[in-house]
Amino acid sequence: MSEYFFASENMNIPFYDFPDEYADAVPSNLFTHPLEPVPLVVRFAAEENYPLADIFLVPSLCIKDGLLQQLNISNTYGTNWVKIKLIDQGEHLYHMIQIGNEIKAIDRQHSEFDYYDEFNGGEFISGMKKLVLDESRLAKIALEERLIFRDSGWKDKVFFHKSIVNKILEHKLQGISFYSVDGYNEFG
Repeated sequence: MSEYFFASENMNIPFYDFPDEYADAVPSNLFTHPLEPVPLVVRFAAEENYPLADIFLVPSLCIKDGLLQQLNISNTYGTNWVKIKLIDQGEHLYHMIQIGNEIKAIDRQHSEFDYYDEFNGGEFISGMKKLVLDESRLAKIALEERLIFRDSGWKDKVFFHKSIVNKILEHKLQGISFYSVDGYNEFG
């Protein structure tokens, strides 16, 4: 069984987005260092009365201020955390992750997907039908350098090592749950 997990939201969380003037302020895969917290607003809420989540995934993983420090994950290799001002039922401070850590972790020979393309030193995978990790490749990378990452050819999902997952679960944060990457199929 793999040591890696994906996250999914497990409560009714509104769709949040940055106002147009901040659209490029916090990309999920490049590091930025805004001087002030970047506003994040509700674009769509499925219901009127809902509790605010401690942690949510859209536009990228966001954790309520104070909880990030308790989790002690803000210095995780290949990540940067930007202060976000969530404007929903008042103003609330969160931190949003940016991930620059990319690892070619998917076993391209044993995984099953609809499309693969290599181009100018890059690659692109889509239509993941069966995910198999290249455990031998991962074992060659120091654990501290593979706690949170994306695959370099398949950037749809963020891989979380079980040690990160356990820290989040220990604090009983409301908003997301985790499931093993073993055999992941985006179609069901």
